[in-house]
Amino acid sequence: RPVLTGVMTVMLLSMAGIPLTAGFITKFFAVVAAVDGQQWFLAAMIILGSAIGLFYYLRVMLTLFKRPTRTIEFDALGEWGIQAGGLMVILVTLIVLYVGILPNDFIGWATQAIIW
Repeated sequence: RPVLTGVMTVMLLSMAGIPLTAGFITKFFAVVAAVDGQQWFLAAMIILGSAIGLFYYLRVMLTLFKRPTRTIEFDALGEWGIQAGGLMVILVTLIVLYVGILPNDFIGWATQAIIW
């Protein structure tokens, strides 16, 4: 299932805070806020937590891309991407990448929500 592997990889990279994903934007603003407030320990813990998380996420990603030694048969549908659930998974993945690549719209909305 290469599409599901790609989706899982994008989501794991986003949780780790890798650039060009939505997770990077959130972690970046959290670190900026911590540094602005001179909360150095908090900023360091956010970065350390991201590094530790990345280590574990990379282990999961390696198992996703490894060829299986033997095939296990499941009762899953082969045409999952055509169904509504499969389309939503792909849509959410594209949104995560869009927010990471072009975050200005979402930053503007968040700023307006704070001011309002």
